[in-house]
Amino acid sequence: MALLHLSSIVSVKLKYVWQKPNTPLLFFRRRIPDDIKPMLAANGSPLAGKVHYVVSLQTSDPRVAAPRIAKLVKQTDEDWARLRNPSRGDIAQQAHELLVRGGVDPSDPQSTSDALEAFYEFLDDQLPRSVQEDERITQGRQVDPHLSPVHAAALQMVQGRVKITLEDCLDQYVTVRPATEKDARMVFGYLFAFLGTRSAVPGKDRDLRSVRRQEVNEFVKWLLAGRHREESKPVSTTTVSRYLTNVRAAFAMAIKEKELAVPNVFAEVEIPKAGKDAVKRETFTVDQYRHLHSALDAWSAERGPDQLRCILTLVAGTGARLGEIVGLATADVHLRAAMPYLDLKEHPWRSLKTGLGSARRIPLTPKALEAAKAALRLAGHSPFLFPRYTTDSECRADSASASLVDWIRTREGLTGTKLGPHSLRHGMEDLLRAVGCPDSARDQITGHATPGMGAKYGQGYPLAQLAEWMAKAVAPVHG
Repeated sequence: MALLHLSSIVSVKLKYVWQKPNTPLLFFRRRIPDDIKPMLAANGSPLAGKVHYVVSLQTSDPRVAAPRIAKLVKQTDEDWARLRNPSRGDIAQQAHELLVRGGVDPSDPQSTSDALEAFYEFLDDQLPRSVQEDERITQGRQVDPHLSPVHAAALQMVQGRVKITLEDCLDQYVTVRPATEKDARMVFGYLFAFLGTRSAVPGKDRDLRSVRRQEVNEFVKWLLAGRHREESKPVSTTTVSRYLTNVRAAFAMAIKEKELAVPNVFAEVEIPKAGKDAVKRETFTVDQYRHLHSALDAWSAERGPDQLRCILTLVAGTGARLGEIVGLATADVHLRAAMPYLDLKEHPWRSLKTGLGSARRIPLTPKALEAAKAALRLAGHSPFLFPRYTTDSECRADSASASLVDWIRTREGLTGTKLGPHSLRHGMEDLLRAVGCPDSARDQITGHATPGMGAKYGQGYPLAQLAEWMAKAVAPVHG
């Protein structure tokens, strides 16, 4: 810990700071843990043999250095944690780096034959003497158990024995597309379970290249029959199609990035009777809208507004997706604008369905404006409009949806229906269509993509004009 002088009377102590003689620059210096040192040597790291990790902070100002130090502490903690408990991806990456540092081309080892020969000699030195002298051990697979995981992985790379497991495929996919992680892990879990029943090898350890089209077709039938569920309740073809989307994309990514000469067995999968079991989603009629708002008014009069009823009113009054409303930040609500509106945009805790295409501003109709004001009061000092359902790491729209479905279907005039929050989105489409709202304006309100090249240019309709269409659309509901 160095004592640094900010002025003639103010000094500060900073941990992990070191200053070389005759230079004002500050350096980050942290002792390398004893258990990490042999791992660095085994991986051929540039830090091998060193006692400290040292890097210039590129400043002489302690106030500038402090946040950089914190970042480097976090980085070294993470790096050392990965060395102590490496994932399959970490091992593969370290093996790749080991080969590159040794001058071996991992994609074409034979083109760097001198470096490859030196690498084999290096590996030989890593083996116990008993293994080196054992003439019965002649193949790479026999050598693997006697090497560190990184050295074994590097040997497999140069010998063309790398195994791309389904777990590797999943991990690579969710790393690149983190927004899909929840759904991808769920459906891959189903795939692991299915394949695990057909082989002694656990499903997650199956090599991607070993999965056959016949197994994929059987997997589809298994899902349709609901055998991935405890109650074995059949699943719709639409749901199965949605399941396959992430698996197909993950396989395609792995095949492309690993340069595998194999077809994507999940491409163009035939789902028996696809779409024929689809059930048309119910849409709110004007009378049902009136029943809904009557129930909301009665609830507020008796108990006062709450987050769930505010969410429902905003969905009904804007036609936005439930997740878009639930994941709002308080800063997304603009009540002081000439035309009060919601600013729907991406957040770390909630993405938008079609990215920039769904980012938009929606004017607030009178009922929606009341709900937005009530929600802000209820949110207090929270940065989230609905803190009961949203945190800085997640937006629990599914939880809100389940509660709202139960509430809606037990209101007078709505019992016996299959109406839910998404029915309100379809209902807004119908209300706008009934008053002659142009398709392009309707799509701008609901966040749908408007066909045609012209839709991609310009700023779209001004808020005031959208507000006029929405006022006309909801007039019959509140008339």
